[in-house]
Amino acid sequence: MNHIPTELYQKIHAVLPIVCVDVVVVRDNSFLLAKRNNKPAQGQWFFPGGRIFKGEGLEDAAKRKAQEELGIEISIEKILGVDETMFPDGPFDDSTHTINVVFLANSKDDGDTVALDTQNEEYQWYTHIDDTWHPYVKKFLVLAGFTKSK
Repeated sequence: MNHIPTELYQKIHAVLPIVCVDVVVVRDNSFLLAKRNNKPAQGQWFFPGGRIFKGEGLEDAAKRKAQEELGIEISIEKILGVDETMFPDGPFDDSTHTINVVFLANSKDDGDTVALDTQNEEYQWYTHIDDTWHPYVKKFLVLAGFTKSK
């Protein structure tokens, strides 16, 4: 797959929503979130994910993003849903609008083998939803069958 040159991607980002995948990675009744290094949602706990390349299938994009961002292999269980996010900031210091296909996937790897790329500063396996997380994250964790902290 070819990457879009940065200058062209910046122009596309300014005028169109970006089609993305996000992955709710689960293992042993827990789920993985990563703390984002970059905009949008910088400093927040979020799912691994990102844009889909032209000619790339949705499941292939989800597997690629898990490999790139976490260094793990996943097996796709199902699509949890489709939603959108809108943030006032983004990679080019303007707003971000994404259309997201969210997958539920099992980690094929031991949970201690996560190797983060530069997108995230840390990761954590959780068993319950924290009320402080972004509403988008909480929504899809509920759809994946997780509950809020007591």
